[in-house]
Order: sequence, then structure tokens, then C-alpha cells
Amino acid sequence: MKKRLLFSLLAVLVSIIRYISKNPSSCCRLDASLVEPGDLLFSPIGKKESFYIGHVGIVTGDNHVLHSVPAGIIRDPLPYYLQKFRGIERYKPKQKDAGLRAAQYIDTHYPNHTPADYTIMTTLGSRSHQQYCSKIVWQAYYYGAGINLGRQPKLAVAVHPQVLKDSRYFLRMERLT
Repeated sequence: MKKRLLFSLLAVLVSIIRYISKNPSSCCRLDASLVEPGDLLFSPIGKKESFYIGHVGIVTGDNHVLHSVPAGIIRDPLPYYLQKFRGIERYKPKQKDAGLRAAQYIDTHYPNHTPADYTIMTTLGSRSHQQYCSKIVWQAYYYGAGINLGRQPKLAVAVHPQVLKDSRYFLRMERLT
């Protein structure tokens, strides 16, 4: 009797897990109305097109998220981005105008889908066609808002997204997914 009950509970649990994995919006809060231009969206693990541990994107002025993946620099509509990545944490700039200036920089310099070589072995300060997610976000704030996230030198390479969670400039907000 105990084995049958345990088996039944296990079967129910497996069914719930399968349902959640196939329907993530049914269990996860996807409140895109909270997100503003210049917000940074961090996920602990990238999806198949980024496949690196740690990922960051920046919210644009037109409610998209710009981020860099091996396929290039892409602009995902915010709801799509929130479904694409899991465990997203939102960091909001303490100065709203700084976020708006960073988003404006992104909107001006990276329209639509921009081809770029994805390489982390490129300096933050180089404005070349070689990009990665942290570099684009750093550049948006450095060149767009005059803020050096993480106090990184322009010659730094391979900067992990965690470094950009600079508490001098950002407030950690809610987890979105």
C-alpha cells in the first residue's frame, strides 16, 4: 500500500514538472510592465544560442532587450526574452536619466539585428565588430551615460556579467522568471 501511494505521488510530481517545463508562463511571473529602458536583465545560465554561464541584456527605449549571442547582436521583444531565459533578475538604474541615456546609446548604435563576431577576448573600450553580452551593456553605460560599471578599465577583456551588478548605480529588483 505504501509503495503504491509513493508511486502515485511520484507520478503526480513528474506530471507537474513536465507541465511547468512545457508551460513556463503558467508558473512564473512575467511582469513586463515593471521593466524600463536601461534596466539590466541578468540570467544565471544562457539559452542554447548563448550557452555560456551568465548572460545580460539591456532594455531599449522601444521595449526590446538587446543582447549579444554567438549568432550576433539581437533585439528580442521583451515578452519573448522573458520566456527565452530563466531566472532573470532585473537591476534598475538608481538614476533614471542614466538608464535612458544608456538605452538611447543602444538604440542609436545597434539597430535591429547587427552581425558581430562573438568573442570575449576583446577589450571593453574597442568599438569593433567583436562583441559579447557584458561588453555591450558596459559600453551602453560608459559611452551613453558616462558610468563605468564595475570600475573596469577600457582594456579589460572577458568581463563576466556579475561584474556589472554595480550597487553604486543599480538597485536589485524582483526576479522576473
